Amino acid sequence: MKEIWSRRRVLRSLGLFSTVVLGSSLLGCKHEKLSSKLTIQIGGPKGEVVFIPDRLRIKPGETVTWVLQSGGHTVTAYHPKNHSAYQARIPVEAEPWDSGLLVQKDATFAWVFDREGVYNYFCRPHESMGMVGAIVVGRPLEGPGLAPPQAELPLAARKRLGELVAWAKSL
Repeated sequence: MKEIWSRRRVLRSLGLFSTVVLGSSLLGCKHEKLSSKLTIQIGGPKGEVVFIPDRLRIKPGETVTWVLQSGGHTVTAYHPKNHSAYQARIPVEAEPWDSGLLVQKDATFAWVFDREGVYNYFCRPHESMGMVGAIVVGRPLEGPGLAPPQAELPLAARKRLGELVAWAKSL
C-alpha cells in the first residue's frame, strides 16, 4: 500500500532536513562573540567610578560611544600626548583621544577605532581608583596595549590594567 504524505509530514521532514544541514555546516566552527552594543556607560547608577563594561571587543572601523551616567569623568587614551609621564598603551599608529571632562548626565563622547589592536584608556580624575578600560579592535595584536602596566601608574590602575591585559591576551 502506498503511503500518502500529509502536509504536516512534509513540513516536519523539511524542518528536520534544514536543521541537520544547517547544524552540520556549523560543526567545527569557532564562534567569537563580537559586541553588537557599542556603548559604554561612564560611572555607575549609584555614583560608582567605573566603565560599564570595562572591556569591549569590536571590529575595525566601528564607533564606540561612552555615555555619562553619574559624576564627572573623562575617557582618555593612555598616550604621552594626554599625559607626558605615560607611555602609549594604544596601537603605534593610532591617534590618541581625550573626551575632556564630562559632567552633564547623558553627555556622550564617541571615537572611531580604525586600527586593529588593544587600546587602554582611563578616567583622569579617577584613575587612582582603578577607573580604566580596554577595547580590543579585531585581533589583540602584540603592541603597547598588551605590555605590562608601567610602574608610574597608580596601583589600582596597574592592577586593573593587568587584569584587562590578561583578558585581551586570552582572546
